Amino acid sequence: MTQKNSRLIWVLLIGMSAFVVFLFLQNQSPAEEQKATNSATLVTTQVVSPSALVRQVTSLGTALANESVQIVTNTSDYLTALHINEGQRVEKGQLIAQLNDVEERARVAELSASLLDQKRQLDRVKNLAKTQATAQSLLDEQQTRVNTTQAQLDAVKARLNEMTIRAPFSGVLGLRQVSEGAYLTSGTVLTTLDDLNLIRLEFSVAEYYLAQLKPGMAVNSSSVAYPGKVFTGQIKAIDTRLDPVTRSVKVHALVPNEQLELRPGMLLNVGVTLDELQALQISEKAIVPLQNKHYVFVVNKDNSVTQTEVQLGQRMPGLVEIVSGLSSGDEVVIEGTTKIRSGSLITKVGQ
Repeated sequence: MTQKNSRLIWVLLIGMSAFVVFLFLQNQSPAEEQKATNSATLVTTQVVSPSALVRQVTSLGTALANESVQIVTNTSDYLTALHINEGQRVEKGQLIAQLNDVEERARVAELSASLLDQKRQLDRVKNLAKTQATAQSLLDEQQTRVNTTQAQLDAVKARLNEMTIRAPFSGVLGLRQVSEGAYLTSGTVLTTLDDLNLIRLEFSVAEYYLAQLKPGMAVNSSSVAYPGKVFTGQIKAIDTRLDPVTRSVKVHALVPNEQLELRPGMLLNVGVTLDELQALQISEKAIVPLQNKHYVFVVNKDNSVTQTEVQLGQRMPGLVEIVSGLSSGDEVVIEGTTKIRSGSLITKVGQ
């Protein structure tokens, strides 16, 4: 019996101890929660100040030759001479190819002699007309002969010119497509000719930027073929029409290419400088997106923070422009935004 009472006493003592501990914890929890609430969170902040901002629109462009043609034959005959040095520069009017023109030269000589004789006869008829009653019909007939022969001579000379192919402008010759001695038909491609001293850079820009684009604006471009090198130029022309599918406008810029580094067909990364100004910029880590809005935590004088909505502008690597919502001199939290809420106390650990 005594052993049974002893066990009961121990059970009561353990129960009372547990009850006392529960009461103690209940009394301590509000205090600890209050302490946790009042503790400051360690964050990193940044003071907002204006800095230089270059507004740019970027796109992908294609390099085109400023002038580009295929050199083709305009008649059919044997190729007697070919002056194509692939990849070499030629000047305007320089001989590129010569077709067999023996027949045309002979015909020109024949008609030239005939025309000279007929002009002498026309002069005699005119002189007779001054002293004798020469019929007007005889004079008209001889004049017709002269005009007909002259027309035939002009036609043969034009055909003779077609047998000689010259560079229509200064540029660089492409690959040769024919061999000397071949019989060529009209329209046969001999080679290509490109003016590469200037590259016409073609790219598209979204409709949103149309009002800001103007001829003469600076254009920067780069190619994977030349890492780290920037090719500069200017906008030459803006298309009068927009693509109804992409809602973009086509733009042409001229880029100097004296070293012939750029070639037609190359893909280039293009940037157009729209404006240069001073603007408020902060670290993109300070931005807290919520639904379709953006917020930052602004630090107050008592080291509490206030969640403030901002309007964003242009983004750069690591930075974002603030259009509205902040003023120069404001201080915002850039690290630790996930640990605070509006009204939280903070401790600044770096700036």
